[in-house]
Amino acid sequence: MAKTFRLKLTLLFNQRIDDLGGNWQYAGANAVEEKTKKTAQLIATKRENANCCTSFPVSMLTATVIFAAEAGKVAPNMTLQGVHDLTTNNETGSVSAASPEFADQIGGTFTFDAATGILTISPPS
Repeated sequence: MAKTFRLKLTLLFNQRIDDLGGNWQYAGANAVEEKTKKTAQLIATKRENANCCTSFPVSMLTATVIFAAEAGKVAPNMTLQGVHDLTTNNETGSVSAASPEFADQIGGTFTFDAATGILTISPPS
């Protein structure tokens, strides 16, 4: 059954790499689920398309939350897609893919509050 996850993120790195079309940002974080205290990790790519005379207030975001795996098994995971607000650093979007353990989360939403470091993943309505 799908549930709400509230993960406290601790940033490990956020690296920007410029190219001719704008820039990419690669980020990684450790995560702790508030209720269960289970740990996870998050990896993300953000594409800011700003070039010449064109810029956007948000960047494209793809992030994967990776939970601890049992020995010999693939780690349970959820992939999030949405936008990263360049002014507030807040993020919003939806769960676009997941491992079988979290398949019922697909279509749910997520928000990230940069001020608190809390990523909330809500089940589909």
